[in-house]
Amino acid sequence: MGVMGRISNMFRAKVNSTLDEMENPIELLDQKVRDMEKSLNDAKVSSAQILGNVHEIEKKIEKAKLEAQDFDNKVKLALQAGNEDLAKRALAKKLEADQRYESLQKSYADANAKASAIKTKLRELEAEIEKTRNYRDEASARYKNAEAAKQVNEVLANVDAGTNKINIDDIERKIQRKEALAEGLADLQTDNSLDKEFEKLDEINLDAELAKYKSGGTSASSSTNSSLDAELEKYKQN
Repeated sequence: MGVMGRISNMFRAKVNSTLDEMENPIELLDQKVRDMEKSLNDAKVSSAQILGNVHEIEKKIEKAKLEAQDFDNKVKLALQAGNEDLAKRALAKKLEADQRYESLQKSYADANAKASAIKTKLRELEAEIEKTRNYRDEASARYKNAEAAKQVNEVLANVDAGTNKINIDDIERKIQRKEALAEGLADLQTDNSLDKEFEKLDEINLDAELAKYKSGGTSASSSTNSSLDAELEKYKQN
């Protein structure tokens, strides 16, 4: 096979594959049912003409039969009257009616056989249409279930394949870092609180200091004056 032939086969294969993907089997079944129903309607129209011919032939047969009987009676009347010429003419009409009757009988048998065959075909086509409708309903349910299952399986496949999967370990590490940071901040707050408590211990109690001044104020003043006198005495000696 040449290169062009292989390319042609590949192209047809691709096209057919694409068309297969695009085709909806339920829509194809719906179209098949519509085509079958149209064929049934067309067949009924054609059958109506044949059945109408059968009824028309039946009427002609009955007419030919009555004419033959009528001319038979006329032949008898003409003979009773002694008019052989009139009897011959009536007999000729009777024979024509008999021949027409026999010919119509053959036509009727043929038309009736065709009509029976057509009726059978119509019943078979109606049964096939009903069977196709039932299969279409069943296929539609199966197709919808298959589509739903496919979608579910695709979602599950994405989860299993990791394309839509959350990394639990990464999330756990992030949460642990956040928890550690929160605990560290809490420790810092505890240390600051402890330092502040020690700082309070070193704070001067103003009330206590003031009480000291109140209780030892005179002694302090005398000590201060004595120091001043001593320093003044040093200046005098010099």
